Amino acid sequence: MEITLSPKYGVNPTIPVCFWCGEEKNEIALLGRIGDGRKREDFEAPMHMVLDYEPCDKCKANMSMGFTIMEATNRPNSVTNIQMQSGVYPTGRFAVIRKEAAQRMFRPEVVRIGKAFVDRSLFTELIPGV
Repeated sequence: MEITLSPKYGVNPTIPVCFWCGEEKNEIALLGRIGDGRKREDFEAPMHMVLDYEPCDKCKANMSMGFTIMEATNRPNSVTNIQMQSGVYPTGRFAVIRKEAAQRMFRPEVVRIGKAFVDRSLFTELIPGV
């Protein structure tokens, strides 16, 4: 992969943050030149930023302990305007439940996947107080 260096900020580093828990990942991302291409912008990368929806190691470990329910909307929300998949905009709220509980709530093919997106009202109903 090639990085276009920023004339002002060089490799323009940032520390990626986990979308799900908000903690730093043990990584450094080199962004190089940042701009929309229409003008000659050259933005400095913030010290910390969310770059993707990939959970950090701690969240992956938590999610692997059972069935993950993730709250999402079908349009941009106050947390993100970038789709995780077609028509799915996660809010960052998630909970892990026992697989036995998931088997009572979801179809077998969903349980096999190990995770599901649910809308805000269902998430709040299933996981009050999160």
